[in-house]
Amino acid sequence: MLSSTGTVVSELSQFRRTHYVQDILLGILPIIFCIQFLAWLTFLPKALRGHADFRQLYVAGYMVRTGHRTQLYDYAAQTFFQNALVSNGELALPFIRPAYQALLFVPFSLFSYRTAYLGFLLLNVLLLALAFLILQPRLRGLSRVWPGLPPALFLGFYPVALALMQGQDSILLLALLAAALVSLERNRDLTAGALAGVGLFKFQIVVPIVLLFLLWRRWRFVKGFMFSAILVGLLSFITSGWAETVVFVHSLLSVGAGLPAVPGEINFPLRINIMANLRGLIYGLASLRVPQRWLQVTTLLLSSIVVISVRARGRQQRGGDALVLAITAGVVVSYY
Repeated sequence: MLSSTGTVVSELSQFRRTHYVQDILLGILPIIFCIQFLAWLTFLPKALRGHADFRQLYVAGYMVRTGHRTQLYDYAAQTFFQNALVSNGELALPFIRPAYQALLFVPFSLFSYRTAYLGFLLLNVLLLALAFLILQPRLRGLSRVWPGLPPALFLGFYPVALALMQGQDSILLLALLAAALVSLERNRDLTAGALAGVGLFKFQIVVPIVLLFLLWRRWRFVKGFMFSAILVGLLSFITSGWAETVVFVHSLLSVGAGLPAVPGEINFPLRINIMANLRGLIYGLASLRVPQRWLQVTTLLLSSIVVISVRARGRQQRGGDALVLAITAGVVVSYY
């Protein structure tokens, strides 16, 4: 009798907690969606006029298609084509990606910028839906709180909306890593690593992920990654050539580390203090009071501590949990 009463009380308590959370969500979500709706109304016309991150990807695809691939990382050439094909701007958004990614945008460059932007927006929405379907098994706990919570999180998460509005490639990386997670849960580590390797266009996030799997001695994942890395590396080399590959590396260092750029290379002001990572936090707190060299040393030291800590914790993780942990750490210690 007492046991039965205790069970009823426990279930009633759980019911109240669930409905309490649901009531809060139902109160907050309309506000979130209203803010996003207003953001879309404000930003979409600007994006269609060329004031979006998609302009750099679109122009990169155009340059490869029209025989200007040997100027892919020439900032003057990027500025010329962005002004000619998209819209005039004081500063061109630099294409700082491995050259193989530009091949993805070659088909989009066949259309006008507006049409290409809307087409890529549609592709991103489809990729977001795919990622949601792939991750459904991991969202069942949230569904028990409220069935509408998982889709609400996907649609209400502002960085997702921002990536869609800007025409960024982050949604593509999300879909690749979601597929890699499912592959790990099915003990297909080789496939998971290969999928992660395809995401090297966001190498500042993917490389720390693979480094952790290397430290965890997940060799099949690392082998899969190496296979993809070699493939996309060769593809990038064939696309842009050796000279532009050297320019790419130097431009990356000049933008990310503040090294002086030589004429013709990318010299774009990078606002490190607003980055959503450990480096951004350190620079945001201390850049006005601490010399640049000490900021870099502090960032490297704290990033190493994060990696070492996650290495110890990750040994206990299995399947997709290890990748979730690695992704979180990868974002925290990312270069930019």
